[in-house]
Parts: sequence; C-alpha cells; structure tokens
Amino acid sequence: MEPASQGCLKRHCLVTVGATVGFEDLTRAVLRPAFWEHLKSQGFTALRIQCGPDITWASSELSSHSDDIPPGMTVDVFEVSKNLMKEEMALCKPVHGQRRLGLVISHAGTGTILDAWKLGLPIIVVPNTRLLNDHQTELARHLGNEGYAIHSSTGREAISKAELLWEDNKSRWPPNDPSRSQDADAISIWDIQPGGAQKEEVAQMTHD
Repeated sequence: MEPASQGCLKRHCLVTVGATVGFEDLTRAVLRPAFWEHLKSQGFTALRIQCGPDITWASSELSSHSDDIPPGMTVDVFEVSKNLMKEEMALCKPVHGQRRLGLVISHAGTGTILDAWKLGLPIIVVPNTRLLNDHQTELARHLGNEGYAIHSSTGREAISKAELLWEDNKSRWPPNDPSRSQDADAISIWDIQPGGAQKEEVAQMTHD
C-alpha cells in the first residue's frame, strides 16, 4: 500500500522491446491482467508498451482483455516512437505534486538502458534469448552483477528490487535533463559506464 499522500499521483511504467525486432515473450507477459493488477497494487496508473513489429497481434490481445484493466489505470500499446526518451521515458520521471517515480522494463538494448540511466530511472532488463548468439543475456547479467539494473523478468520481486536498487544508486550518478544538448549528454554517459568500457565500444552499442 502506498502512502495516502501519494495515492492520487500518476505513476507510469514503460515497456520497450526495440524498434526492429519483436519480443513476443515480454510483450505477452506485460499484457496479462495479473501483471496489470500487480502494477496497480504498486501505485502505477499507466502502462505504455512499445512492441515494435508485434503491434498488430498485441493490439488485438489488449482489446480482448480491455474489460480486465483495473479501474483508474490505462494500458496502451504502440509500435515505435520518434524519440522514446523524450516522448515516453520522460513520463516515468517524478514531478512534485503530480507524478511519482515510474519504472522502465526493457529488452537488453544498450541504447535504451543508457537513456534510462541518463534520466535516473529504475530499470528491469529482460534479455531476448531468441536473438542471434543470445548476446543480450551476457549484457543483462553483467549489469545485474554490477548493480546497474535488475536482470530478471516482470515478476513482483523484480519490480520491488528495481525500486530498491534505484534508491541505492541515486548517488552514483545524477539524472540528466533530456532537453540538454546531445554533446553534453554524451559527456556524462562515459562517466556511468559499468566495467570501465571504452568509449568506442559504447558508441557502437548505442545503435542497438
């Protein structure tokens, strides 16, 4: 139960699978009414699911369960966003008196993970094990081991751990303003890379 003072505030959860390759397992998991009920119990008022090429069947799935959406909560699916960080992820940032800190649930795409870090948001990383060479699992495991993200699924325990991890990490790096220039943001990114990764390697990763 959240405090009464926070009960009327908005709280957003963003799920993103990437723009080019679908992630059916993750999309189906977050389209289950049981998942919506758990989000609602944690004070979330909005769930936005970016599902890429799976938009057609995901829209149909959501429509078939529309009557199961908890009162006071909205659930929406969309294909892609021109600027996911500014248009969608920024809605997870807290605004005093209006909105509580939200949550990002993402495939293990490095560009998305970096954006969540830049905004100072808690993130659950769910690797898409069906991709070639299962490269996302290695990254997700490393981030989890280093304490930069929760490597898990969309279960209750993962959501609770993500909030606790965010509290622990608040002093590790300050969130950035997404309206800042690209150059200024790029400088700050290098300061928060896990494992001492080289700049050239990260520059290549951000295209994921």
